[in-house]
Amino acid sequence: MTDVSRALEHFAAATGAVDVLDSACKVFEDILAVLRRRQEAEVSAFPAFVLAACAAANGRDWTGGVWTQLPDARSEDAADELLSGPTVAEIAVAIAAASDALAARLSACALSAGDETDRACCQRAAAEAGTIRALMGGVSPP
Repeated sequence: MTDVSRALEHFAAATGAVDVLDSACKVFEDILAVLRRRQEAEVSAFPAFVLAACAAANGRDWTGGVWTQLPDARSEDAADELLSGPTVAEIAVAIAAASDALAARLSACALSAGDETDRACCQRAAAEAGTIRALMGGVSPP
């Protein structure tokens, strides 16, 4: 999950609520892109992938995704190359780990955010990350 990993690295280095929210938006975007590309091909995981994609879109929106730009063609090509190999279980494990990181960091950021709006956005996005984690933990291999 190279794209998600890169976004997580930036997310881990983020400082301040605004930077954390912006970085989290990119992680949610990348999770959403992976899930959308694989949801119809993975019959056994279709419901979990669709529901997790919905939670990722909600998380993206809570972190400011309404005004972000769509990914450029280069990142989409990288995601397409990446998706030719991983199994359903590998995708679920990677997304679950990313969701854990999102939930933990956003929850921590909510506690320290000075702005009430930033705090609320962090809390709601952390809840969506928790939903993704729960859904990906329940995906069983075909």
